Amino acid sequence: MNKTFLLFIVISSIFCKSQTNRFIYELEYRNNSSEDYRKNLMTLDINPTSTKFYDYDFIEYDSINKNSGESRSRYSTKTDQIIVRQPNSFINKRYRDFFDYFVEETNDELKWELFPDTQMYNEYKLQKATTEFGGRKWIAWFSNDVNISEGPYKFRGLPGMIFLLQDSENTFVYKLVKNNKLKQTYNTNEFLETHYGKTALPISSKKFNKYIEEIYQNPQRMFSDRIKSGEKATFKNETVESIDELNRKKSMLQNGIKGRYIYVEKDSKPNFENK
Repeated sequence: MNKTFLLFIVISSIFCKSQTNRFIYELEYRNNSSEDYRKNLMTLDINPTSTKFYDYDFIEYDSINKNSGESRSRYSTKTDQIIVRQPNSFINKRYRDFFDYFVEETNDELKWELFPDTQMYNEYKLQKATTEFGGRKWIAWFSNDVNISEGPYKFRGLPGMIFLLQDSENTFVYKLVKNNKLKQTYNTNEFLETHYGKTALPISSKKFNKYIEEIYQNPQRMFSDRIKSGEKATFKNETVESIDELNRKKSMLQNGIKGRYIYVEKDSKPNFENK
């Protein structure tokens, strides 16, 4: 990462009223130390009127659709980390994609403890800070050289940009790897504020978990009506044509639901115990 170029972007943003400053994070995440890390690139778009955090793959699919003039290519989040907030705000809108499309609003003010510890990262001097959030302890390294009080997911509020972030168990590891400047605010309405035509339905975290838990208990019902009407259900490259065959897939469907996401906020994740 070129330090001079990054600082140029930050400083020049003062003079442009409609641009997007885009920061790309590499995210590695896993359930426990016995697993290999899943990896995703994540986008932090800092706009004049909003900050947005989401899977980078959305941009690639959006580019395909814009070039074709049709919304044929669709992407669903692999991380469950789609966030929108206003500048300098801890109030987050989190968009949740699970068959239907939802949005929950939360106030996530973080209390940071700053330490004198420093390290160098791509020519930047970073300072250490810690916080507790979502049932995890977090360590952040931020730069006073970049006067943007933002970072990945819901993490913000430090006196500088967060370059590195991880929880104490190394379940989630974020690294700032790239940045660029867009001349105009990047329009995410097609895939973020709505999901390819689906309006985001307001919901609370508690009700969203209940919704997922009910699907988990009887995942076949999401496909049974289709089969009863004479259609076929397809998942994991398998075609199911009868209710009996569908019922035999229950465990596979439940494992897919349970393993779809690794939840950043483990103190408010769904309960997948059989009831």
